Amino acid sequence: MHIKRILGTTAALAATAGLAIGGAGPASAGVSGPAFYVDHVLYRTVATPTDLSGTGAPDRSFDAIYSFGAAQRSVAESAPGYRDFNGGRWQVHAVTLPNGYDSALASGDLDHNGVLDALDEVMAAISAGDAVDTGIVKSFVCTVNKVPASRT
Repeated sequence: MHIKRILGTTAALAATAGLAIGGAGPASAGVSGPAFYVDHVLYRTVATPTDLSGTGAPDRSFDAIYSFGAAQRSVAESAPGYRDFNGGRWQVHAVTLPNGYDSALASGDLDHNGVLDALDEVMAAISAGDAVDTGIVKSFVCTVNKVPASRT
């Protein structure tokens, strides 16, 4: 599967997963600003009130988003155009940083740009024990679009 992110960004994620997005909960809708990373690229969303938690849909029908709360934007594993993209169906994985954000960056920021912005970087921090995936906290639907270059 290709590398991806959504942390602390969309209104749909903010209230339920502790993401740093700007305010509204999962029942809100609208275009977000820069919301999450996928392979070092910023994406934004159009949030919908669609909650898929508890539907029994198989995990393979979702893409993962790793949410770091207020520490940084989320990181998703897929986006439109990726072979395994699931059409905007997401499972938010809450991530804790037991040794602090600086330790997670030290072990995970593989391109040394000051942020975890790709799945391989998130996985490196998890492998080092500087980030912990505490599990799925939300499943929902929202579209994703690259942030125009002038808005990054």
